[in-house]
Amino acid sequence: MLKRGYMKKSIPVLLLVLIFSCFSAESYAWGKRGHELVAQIAFKFLDDSTQQIVKKYLGNLSIEEAANWMDDERGNSYYNYMRTWHYLDMDKGENYTPSSERNILTVLHTAITELKQYKTMKKKDVKYRLLLIFHLVGDLHQPLHTGYAIDKGGNTIQINSPYVGGNLHSIWDTQILEYKNITLDSCMQAYSTLDTAQVADIKKINELKWMYQSRSLLDTVYSFENNFMDKNYIDSNALVIRRQLVMGGLRLASILSATFGGSI
Repeated sequence: MLKRGYMKKSIPVLLLVLIFSCFSAESYAWGKRGHELVAQIAFKFLDDSTQQIVKKYLGNLSIEEAANWMDDERGNSYYNYMRTWHYLDMDKGENYTPSSERNILTVLHTAITELKQYKTMKKKDVKYRLLLIFHLVGDLHQPLHTGYAIDKGGNTIQINSPYVGGNLHSIWDTQILEYKNITLDSCMQAYSTLDTAQVADIKKINELKWMYQSRSLLDTVYSFENNFMDKNYIDSNALVIRRQLVMGGLRLASILSATFGGSI
C-alpha cells in the first residue's frame, strides 16, 4: 500500500501504475493465468454430465471467467464486502480457531455446504456460490493467502532478483508462473507423477486440511536471504506452484463432482 505523501504531478501515469502494483496490499492470488489453470485442470477430471450442469449454471461465463470473477469485481464497490474473503492471516505457529469471521475458509465452507441444496435454489444463487468456490479453491492453494498478518501475506516484503521483482506476494501470484511458463500441459505432467493413493488423498474434501497444507509451505516460500531470489529459488518453487495448481484443480473437481453427482 502506498505511503501517504507529496507526489509531483509530473510523474507519468505508467509509473504510478507500477508503484501501485508493487506496493498494493491486495495482490491477487495466482493472477489470471493461475486461476484459469485451476479451472481447466478441474474440468479435465469431470464427466460430461457434471461439466454440462456446471456450465448451465455459469450461464454466459466460461470456466476461466468464473475462476477470475472475484478478482475481476474488485474494482466494483458493490462487492467491497468480499475483500477479506480471499485470505486468512495467522501468526507463525498459531492454530486456526473457528469463528464467524468471513474469511477464505468460512466463506468457502459455507458455499460448498449451501450448494448441496442447489436443486431447491434459484439459478442466480447457485451461480454465485459456484463463482465463490471456483475462485476461493484457487486462492486457498496459494500459500501466501494463508500467510502472516505481520507482512500482509508477503505484500510488504520487497524482493530483488534478476528474474522477478516487486513484492513477495505478487511474485508467487503471477511472476514465477509467467517466468517459468507454467501451462496446462506442464501441470498435467506434474499430475502424472502422483500415484493413486496420493490422488485419492488430495481429492478428500476438507477445507481446513487444505489450508494447513498450503500454510505448511510458508517456510519454503520464505527460504530466501536478504530479500534476494536466485534462479534455484525460482526453479524449485515453480515445481511447488505447479503442484499446488494441480491440487487445487483436483479439489475443485472433487467438490463439483460431489455436488452434482459425478465422479472423478
